[in-house]
Amino acid sequence: MSACPPILSEEPPKPARRAGLGDRFRYWRGGSGRRYLFSLVPAEVIADFRSVVVLAAEPTADGQYVARALSVIDQAGKGAGEALAAVGNLRVFVHFLAANEADRRRLVDDVAAAGLRLAA
Repeated sequence: MSACPPILSEEPPKPARRAGLGDRFRYWRGGSGRRYLFSLVPAEVIADFRSVVVLAAEPTADGQYVARALSVIDQAGKGAGEALAAVGNLRVFVHFLAANEADRRRLVDDVAAAGLRLAA
């Protein structure tokens, strides 16, 4: 799991809030402006996932999250160990919607670019 420049989450989607799901879903925006929906999952289940993007985030005092690490778990489960090791006390969000490996890598590059752009 690679370190991620400071990138703040956006508010949970309105339908999720209206349904009482609170923090279970969050958007992160890439450098392209595109939003990516992530789902909050327990850290102990990371090893069960395949073909996903994992984002480890720290909660802030104002209810947002700051991305601290970003990684891909491939279809064979490679990357799950590294993702779990990087989590520590952070919250774990998983993106399930990228259709293939290339889409997952583009998502990681896009979200990382948002942090680089913000830091400039």
